Amino acid sequence: MIGGDPFIAIRKILTVQASVSIVVPALMLVFFGWADARSGFLGALTGFIPSLCFALRIIAAKAKSAKHTVRAFYSGEAMKIVITAGLFVCVFQLPNILYGPLFVGFSAVISVFWFALLFSRTESDARNGNRSS
Repeated sequence: MIGGDPFIAIRKILTVQASVSIVVPALMLVFFGWADARSGFLGALTGFIPSLCFALRIIAAKAKSAKHTVRAFYSGEAMKIVITAGLFVCVFQLPNILYGPLFVGFSAVISVFWFALLFSRTESDARNGNRSS
């Protein structure tokens, strides 16, 4: 999923994260009800919005020098952490938040990136003829 053009990979990851932000709360709505779905959606947004901001920062640095891109990466990661913390503080202020579904939604969105890295390694190993043990 991540092999090739990194900017295409960023778009793919964001698309999957946005889809997960909709699908996971929808499943919660069907199986557990509105309160769980609301909390799950807020958790998913808490994971997706910082990723989107980070991606926009990296894409904006695309045509710049390597030094500028590295600087954008580190400042983007710092910004992502601050935005995530701020969003959690805001969400915790809302009434009737269910913490389990909140963290399930958040974890589902964040895990998309980690699974993309895992599948990227598996795909590159397969292309190179390497086998994992």
